[in-house]
Amino acid sequence: MVEFALVFPFLLVLCLAAGDFGRLFFHGVTVANAASSGSHYGSLNSGFAAQPGKMQDHAEKDAGDLSGVTTTATQYCDCPPASVSDFTSDPTVVSCDLAAVPGTCAGGSYSLPRVYVRTDVSQTFRTVGPYPSIPELTVINGRAYMRVQ
Repeated sequence: MVEFALVFPFLLVLCLAAGDFGRLFFHGVTVANAASSGSHYGSLNSGFAAQPGKMQDHAEKDAGDLSGVTTTATQYCDCPPASVSDFTSDPTVVSCDLAAVPGTCAGGSYSLPRVYVRTDVSQTFRTVGPYPSIPELTVINGRAYMRVQ
């Protein structure tokens, strides 16, 4: 009985820490899925991509009951490198107002810019209690990019 009394506080803290890590991973998956949901909505067509508020709404709905979730959604466009075999060059960022204008992208056979959406979701996770050498607050970030269909 004495051994149990000595070990019980350690086991209790261990069980609480395991539960907190489970909650942390659950929040991480939920934040990542919320970012994906917002980007998926925006990627359905160019009309939805131009509505960042609705992408944010979809991300917040997918986050469910998590408190303190912040979302941002953006649309951006770029032109691919001139050569199909050139994987080392970065794409050229262009205005999305030119996304439907043929010849916007110089060089190559593909003259229209590629349109993308990005959704960022973040949430601050708080543990149940303080643990030695483990932070009480952790910021969880999720980001999803998708190309508009």
